[in-house]
Amino acid sequence: MDYQITSDNIQISESMKELAKSKLTKLETRLKEIPDGSKSFRVVLNGAPDEKFEVKVEAVINGKQYFSEETDYSLESALVLVVEELNKQFEKSKMYEQNWEEKREAKRFSEEINE
Repeated sequence: MDYQITSDNIQISESMKELAKSKLTKLETRLKEIPDGSKSFRVVLNGAPDEKFEVKVEAVINGKQYFSEETDYSLESALVLVVEELNKQFEKSKMYEQNWEEKREAKRFSEEINE
């Protein structure tokens, strides 16, 4: 998977990059069937007011874009929240695609009966 990890207002250490990658790899189980060249993550780690961290992640999976933005007191918890949100979006997208396929097949079947 391709990762681009940047910041607009803080210095990012290697451990911060590794933390972001380790949290995002939890999504890999959902994306195993997709080739590596077809999935990428752009991660922005920023400082926020009141000593918080803001994490923004844009995922591009097979040409579809997904986005999540979360703010929390620790970088790790903000990353966890982002991963949970992206996971929900992936699941919703997958359910939509399955429902579409089922409806298409049902329509085909009903048209064959009418003929």
